[in-house]
Amino acid sequence: MTVYERTSLLVSLTLLGLFAHFLIELPSRAIELTLFGSPLTLAVSQTWLMALLLGGLAATGTSAIVHAHLALARRAPGHYTVTFWLLPGLLVILSVLWLPWLASALVWWAAGLAATGLLLWFVVLAEYHTIDPRDPRYELAHLWLNLVTYGVAFGFFVVIYQTRDRSALSATEVVLVSGLLAASLLRAGPTQAVRTWLFAGMTAIALGQGTWALNYWRVLPSTAGLWLLLVFYLLTGMAQQQMLGRLTRRALAEFAAVAAAGLCVILLYTP
Repeated sequence: MTVYERTSLLVSLTLLGLFAHFLIELPSRAIELTLFGSPLTLAVSQTWLMALLLGGLAATGTSAIVHAHLALARRAPGHYTVTFWLLPGLLVILSVLWLPWLASALVWWAAGLAATGLLLWFVVLAEYHTIDPRDPRYELAHLWLNLVTYGVAFGFFVVIYQTRDRSALSATEVVLVSGLLAASLLRAGPTQAVRTWLFAGMTAIALGQGTWALNYWRVLPSTAGLWLLLVFYLLTGMAQQQMLGRLTRRALAEFAAVAAAGLCVILLYTP
């Protein structure tokens, strides 16, 4: 099978699972815990169950596709190859969380389902074309993956903040999501795999602390998402430049300018 046939099969199975999620209703369960001396309730719902199952399907399917590439057939380290799974899996998980909001209008839900399939198809193909830097589509695929990663990050930040969960839960969720997305974004080859995860972990910790602070500030979920996205962009951007040996004073000045512009936009947007 060609890479296009493998990708089409993966997307078809994922969309079939999303469609089944719309038709099938499973009971929810609540898990009672005690954290730092106070009760904490975790809701195990059908949405989260399907999100994890379909996200795992997208991740493992992407793994099979990228491993068919000759450059990865030479036993690349596992902590490098796993970075190819992250974005497709998280994209599908986010779609499972967002699509129920469109269920009231069948046309919009169908459009969201189709958009999910298209995004997943192009993301998996772009992952394949970023394996080898000599690939003629490498730069375009890398740019596309960056844009999708920032979009997925913003979507998760909004969803997590909208739940208004306790900081111990919401900050942990942001740490997990931002760390995985940062690892996918900062991927720079097998020799840089350890540094990739190191910078991703530092980014995740900073985003978790930012979420903890935002929970004391009652703002719209979209505003909180923009704040976290700006921090995520700045940290991953500077980490990427550092890994490439390009973090100069000029680069820092450019990031400072972007931060100032983003700050102005957020402040103007905040009601």
